[in-house]
Amino acid sequence: MRFPRLACLFGIVFLAGTAGAQTSNSYPMLMSLRPTAAVVGATTEHELSARYNLAGAGAVIVSGGGVHAEVVPLDTEKPEDRDKNDVSASKTRLRIRCDADAVPGIRDFRVITPHGASTVGQLVVAREAIVAEQADNDTIEKAQPVTLPATLCGALEKGEDVDLWRIRVEAAGPWVFHLAAQRLQNRLHDMQSRVDPLLTLRMLSGQTIAASDNVLAGDPLLAVESLEAGEYLLEVRDVRYQGNADWTYSIEASPRPFVRSVHPLAVAPGATVPLRLFTGGPLPLGPTPVSIPADTLPGVVRVAPQFEGRSLGGVGVLVTAGPILFEPATSPSVAQAADGSAAPATAATMAIGSPSVVCGDLDSPGQADRFTLTAKAGEAFAFEVFSRRLGSNLDAKLRILKGDGTPLAEADDATYQRVLSADPFLERFAAPADGEYTIEIRDLHGRGGAGYSYALRVGPASPGFVLEVDTDKTLLAPGLAAPIYVRALRRNGFAGDIDLHVDGLPAGVTAVSGRILATGNDGCIWLQAAADAPAGWGNITITGSATVSGADGSSLAIHGRADPLQEIYMPGGGRGHYPVDLHTVSVAKPMDVRGITVSSTEVVLKPGESQRLDITVERAPDYKGNITLDMCLQHLETPYGNPLPKGVKIDGARSKTLLTAGESVGHITLTAAADAPAVERQLVPVTVHATINFVMKHTFASAPVRVSVTRP
Repeated sequence: MRFPRLACLFGIVFLAGTAGAQTSNSYPMLMSLRPTAAVVGATTEHELSARYNLAGAGAVIVSGGGVHAEVVPLDTEKPEDRDKNDVSASKTRLRIRCDADAVPGIRDFRVITPHGASTVGQLVVAREAIVAEQADNDTIEKAQPVTLPATLCGALEKGEDVDLWRIRVEAAGPWVFHLAAQRLQNRLHDMQSRVDPLLTLRMLSGQTIAASDNVLAGDPLLAVESLEAGEYLLEVRDVRYQGNADWTYSIEASPRPFVRSVHPLAVAPGATVPLRLFTGGPLPLGPTPVSIPADTLPGVVRVAPQFEGRSLGGVGVLVTAGPILFEPATSPSVAQAADGSAAPATAATMAIGSPSVVCGDLDSPGQADRFTLTAKAGEAFAFEVFSRRLGSNLDAKLRILKGDGTPLAEADDATYQRVLSADPFLERFAAPADGEYTIEIRDLHGRGGAGYSYALRVGPASPGFVLEVDTDKTLLAPGLAAPIYVRALRRNGFAGDIDLHVDGLPAGVTAVSGRILATGNDGCIWLQAAADAPAGWGNITITGSATVSGADGSSLAIHGRADPLQEIYMPGGGRGHYPVDLHTVSVAKPMDVRGITVSSTEVVLKPGESQRLDITVERAPDYKGNITLDMCLQHLETPYGNPLPKGVKIDGARSKTLLTAGESVGHITLTAAADAPAVERQLVPVTVHATINFVMKHTFASAPVRVSVTRP
């Protein structure tokens, strides 16, 4: 095969357009839930829609606590449908019960079916009773009547759809309309276009009272200082007048506050902290005490402030065991010129140390907060701002200045969990000389006021890492194995090996954990279900550990927990990711591939040498679809998980990796480059990919293969 990669790509494109060549037992890909909200302290029923088959669905997994769900099979469900791949209009019903103390907000959920764990869906936990949209409410004359407070649930299901609600307010006062729609679709695999909702409050005559567009990401949040008792029109539509049957929404219309963020944004474990709440509307609240359990691990967690004895919803805070500093009552701030230039750095500063977390806010437009850090020549620091990720309005710009105001370093937006954030991160800033340096925080657009809080984490540039898992689910069948790929983002110059670990596996599933080599960024964990493994599931935790050298030559252990990522089908066939809350391993019915045999599980190469692995795939009796062989995870020639040692590659010209028309035998030839560094027994299983759609694949693994490179 002269052009194996092109041939493989052609095979994938062919599969994507030919249903008969695709997998015969795909897991469900959740699309929408109607109504999309459940209510605190109540039990409600919902219709769940998916691509592929929901027949026989059993367990329902919901992230967080206090929400319980079960499947209520449809009367039309046929037992034989459980063995089919794609059942037309695949649907089922869920019964959802929310405890009285369930925290309002958006939750992940998934179902477990005979075909394995589904992709992630989204559910809103609301405080007000649900009113579901009725058919044909697109004109003023047909506007659906409802008395507030209520949670209005509907869908912008077709082009030019405009949903109109005729709302009745019984008593004058402030009202908040919180709409969730676009945020419900970010984690959905197959939602290639997403709603951009616009919310408008009108008089019955049609006159506009207020409108809201992009406030909570792409979703509106409309707060009205006071509405007189009476009737009004509430209109929701896509700003482009587009529609989709799965573009569901909920609007919680309530006189109660909706909390966006808090101050301070950093708290200590074991502390009870009076939090100032920012509601994003005309409903200010006094300080509200929130207690943080003593065993809370450092990192971003969600807390639930109370109002009138009930939770307002979950908001993010940074839990840290280190020193927390607060800006003084007289803010360490200076005004900025229109061009963003700085006043002398000696003006209005507050001394801080390292390590510490500084909590502050920008109280007025044009403000810039400044802090003084004393450093020695060559001393290296890392700086990270937590603001927008925790609901703050702040679009932070971080700068490090010399005493005369000259910038030495700056940072703006940064990517966290493969999602671009307005929060900046600056690592390995080395002081050029002994002295004092000014750390400055301002809003990129010169804004300020209520809700512009931040937490600035300052510390030594200690080597470390962040881990990501591709993807958020691993599907197994009795006797079958599959890999999990883990990627490291190295911080502050860390260049060591990372050992991987996994906990929480379901019954009958065992693991062999690999490592991420110092010369690479990817590693894998091999999972296998025993031949007699029962059907089941488990939510797993993946961690990494490494050792670094301290300044005094001692060894220091460092650890990190991996974030699972849901793979997203991007427009045009690209592959994206979005962070989710859970990684689920499921054991389900036998799949298209029943086993993989490889000629050797030990590959030992010298620089310049090659070794061929002969591979035999056992297919299900009726499965003739195209499959590809590999030793990494890639899409359109972009690697997403490549645990092969540095300098070791698949020799495409000497490999047969595309098996068509029911073929079951292929081979992979590994070659070590002349400069390949030595490595001992790196875990790299052979993988078999069966296409589900253009992006998603079932990935199966051979027995663990160990690859070594020896040098003279």
